[in-house]
Amino acid sequence: MARKVKTPTPRFNLRTHDPVKDKDNPTLIVLVLRYNGNRLVWSTKEKARPRFWDKKRNRVKVTVNNPADAYINTTLNDYANKALEIYRRFDGDLTTTEFKEQLDIVTGRKQKEAEEAAYLPLLKFIDYYTELRRTDANSKRGTWKVLQTCGEHIKKYATERRGGKLDYKDIDWNFRHDFEQWLYRAPREHSNNYAGRVLQILKQFLNEAAERGYHKNDIYKRRGWNIKKERFAKQVLSFEELDLINSLDFSDNPRLDKVRDLFLIGAFSGLRFSDFTRITPEHIIEEDGAQLIELFSKKTNTQVVIPLLPILRDKLEKYDYQPPKISAQKFNDYIKEVCELAGIDKEVIVKRSKGGKRIEERKPKHQLITSHTARRSFATNFFQLGLPAIELMKITGHSTERQFMEYINIDKRANARSIAAKVAKLMGQTPLRKVQ
Repeated sequence: MARKVKTPTPRFNLRTHDPVKDKDNPTLIVLVLRYNGNRLVWSTKEKARPRFWDKKRNRVKVTVNNPADAYINTTLNDYANKALEIYRRFDGDLTTTEFKEQLDIVTGRKQKEAEEAAYLPLLKFIDYYTELRRTDANSKRGTWKVLQTCGEHIKKYATERRGGKLDYKDIDWNFRHDFEQWLYRAPREHSNNYAGRVLQILKQFLNEAAERGYHKNDIYKRRGWNIKKERFAKQVLSFEELDLINSLDFSDNPRLDKVRDLFLIGAFSGLRFSDFTRITPEHIIEEDGAQLIELFSKKTNTQVVIPLLPILRDKLEKYDYQPPKISAQKFNDYIKEVCELAGIDKEVIVKRSKGGKRIEERKPKHQLITSHTARRSFATNFFQLGLPAIELMKITGHSTERQFMEYINIDKRANARSIAAKVAKLMGQTPLRKVQ
């Protein structure tokens, strides 16, 4: 098996300068890339003062004394991505002179002649764009991994149905239908929603390729291309069920004790698993006599501020405000054990899509509980308690009330009982007050 060649890392250095005399003199920044035994040095034409240069990050320090240079880092990130894009397009098989010429072209310094246009067919573009996103400075595994997985489906379809050939011109309505049905057939048997997700990612690949001038086929932008998303009710645990979990005695089972506590931290904070498992004492603040948890969401990098409710405080204090660590997979396995021991075993009807068809199954509720159930339970329970959606959305991160209402799970019977109780209270006696 051939050894996988490591993708080179673009670096940025300042041209030679006197660290003392030239600390405030704008100095040229050069891009340096070592690849296949070559050393490329290319001028970015940007300059930075050495006193504001971060040698570890290879970027400009943007401070209150140096706010105007923020754009430079954005430019350098763009140049780094373009260098990697060229490297992958040619598999590193080009001289430093040729590399510089390509950089001059993609950065607009040199007019690209028609015969020099480097065409990437669809299947090769999928690989190259996925790798581009994987090595991006702000890359998140969840983002590029989805591109990679969906790209593999597209390539496998091409192998099985098109003899390994699938290009931009082949994307038409016949392909659209055949590809969707292929995703539904065994051994894949994907759901409608997953098939729709794959088509959305293909659309992203086609958009990115079109922006680079590889094709002008826009059929995928027309009405009817996408698959309408199906929404199925997700499980939540009521306050009563959470009480059952909390009342369990796990003094002789530290494994389940920690998982139970973590779940309750999630259910009374509304945080994602990736966030409530990394709370530290530094995230606890006090303002106007109220204790709060303040952190930046790992997934969205947005600020979240939530009240430190009594049960939440108790659970965090138990671990000195540093919740125990556990993998998401193990957590999802163990929390099912916890819920089963709590007697949360009522059979529920589970609706889902398989192979493009809706199916219904009956399962014990505890088998359906995961780490995300905690967050969904928080939103549902506190909304039913009467908290306005707009306030809860600041914690869950939903941008519209419609999104929030689709996210929470309110049982129709429970909803009807709640309405009846509220109307009875408002009218004084009964929701069916007789007209005199």
